[in-house]
Amino acid sequence: MVPSINLNDIYTFHYVSELKSITAASKKLNTSKQTISRKLAKLEEALGVTLVARNSRSFKLTQAGQEYYRHCTLIIEQVDEANSMVQQHQSSMEGKIRICMPCELNNRKTCELVMDFMNKNPTIKLDITLSDKNSFSVSDGYDLVILLGDLEDSSLVARSLGGCNYALVASPNYLKTFGVPANCEDLANHTYINVNCNSGTNEKDMPFQKCRQLAVNEFVLAKQFSVQGFGLVRMPLFLCADELKSGELVVLNKTQCMEVKALSMIFMKDKFMPSYVRTFVKHLVDVCRDTKPWLVDSSLYLYEPAANHTEVKKPYLVTEEAI
Repeated sequence: MVPSINLNDIYTFHYVSELKSITAASKKLNTSKQTISRKLAKLEEALGVTLVARNSRSFKLTQAGQEYYRHCTLIIEQVDEANSMVQQHQSSMEGKIRICMPCELNNRKTCELVMDFMNKNPTIKLDITLSDKNSFSVSDGYDLVILLGDLEDSSLVARSLGGCNYALVASPNYLKTFGVPANCEDLANHTYINVNCNSGTNEKDMPFQKCRQLAVNEFVLAKQFSVQGFGLVRMPLFLCADELKSGELVVLNKTQCMEVKALSMIFMKDKFMPSYVRTFVKHLVDVCRDTKPWLVDSSLYLYEPAANHTEVKKPYLVTEEAI
């Protein structure tokens, strides 16, 4: 079996050959002459050839040594070039950041934050993927991942982006027609738009199992159904902030449906993270801390039924006669 060849031994041979002296190479590499000689002997033994013909008075490369020196010089130049390129990459403000975030962040606010960053840093590219898989995997190749909810993996670094609040919303016209459910029994008279994505569905949706249900896999579509007066939906309020301001949707004062989920940005522990990635992390953390973009004051949009609202309909109550 051929002994393995250490790259450090090749470096040692290169400098000895270049300086034509073991003494000079030991000073260059800040090591002893004995260490240099031992590494040369180890390299020659691994290769099975004599590279340096040396005695106490002279130093000369053999023919094999001259050939080996020529090839080693090319290898070391490539290694030095690779080292330089990577070091520049670490300090450069130019590069691409791969980001994965939950589907809930598919909204105008996210676009505004991203555009603001890219306008300030035009040489940095962002590659954004939306996913309902609320987990992080190194094998996925993302630089940063934004997650909703509690974090479990302590091997990752997490930076808080604040939180986003959920509540039950509906259109005023829907509530005027079908009324506001006062208890679980009332839910049988309503339609619930259930969003089936990992980060949005939990036990708070369970009481609505008695409702007539429409299931969709993302909040934007659920919001459109609710705006059209089709039913109730529990969703992040920042996703329907415009509709709340315009009055197309209102918040139902149901504390059992309200929830604040933590929003976090996570990444691998890496003290050598590129500067352009650190710049994005700092930008997003600072903006979220200062503006709290994912939180909406639900008290401003609570539904207040008019005194002369229309009679409540109950078209969805299933009876034995209907069956």
